Amino acid sequence: MRKVGNIRKQKVSVASNLIVSIILIFVFILIYFLQACVFSNITIDGVKPNLFVIFILIIGLFGNNTLSLLFSVICGIWIDSIYGEVIGITPAMFCLIGFMATWFDSLWSKDEKISIVIMVIIATFIFEFGSYFLRSVIFDFEMELLAFFKILAIEELYNVLLTIIFFGLIKKLGYSMERKLKRSNMYTVEL
Repeated sequence: MRKVGNIRKQKVSVASNLIVSIILIFVFILIYFLQACVFSNITIDGVKPNLFVIFILIIGLFGNNTLSLLFSVICGIWIDSIYGEVIGITPAMFCLIGFMATWFDSLWSKDEKISIVIMVIIATFIFEFGSYFLRSVIFDFEMELLAFFKILAIEELYNVLLTIIFFGLIKKLGYSMERKLKRSNMYTVEL
């Protein structure tokens, strides 16, 4: 009888993961549209925010490692195939952010706005600096750190402002995703 309960648990878990994944795909499409169409026209000194960093960070904070890794790779390959020169840098950096988010979850509270803002600042820095460094190695160019840090500071500011503005929505959707995933993992049927 225990096997029947485990099979039901696995079916519920797979169904919950599938529902969450489908919702996250729609959110990714929305973010892609916003990044490509809206924020490319609303720049600060020519710099636009990186909504994908926030997206992957939120998946890592409220989801699980598997979901974070899956979306890091898929979103990264999609972005690299459209915008990038080399396919692989963005997925690698997104995977790093996803794993960092799981670590952040154990250190800081997701309920406090300042914690999320600090996480966004760190994630944006690591993504942009790591991507820039890897590109400088691959394409063998000298890094211009002064210009880079000016652009990075503007992007950090933009990402922080958007995180503060949409904190309530991020928190609500994040906890909804977390409840869906955790409930399916904690659901046990013993017969």
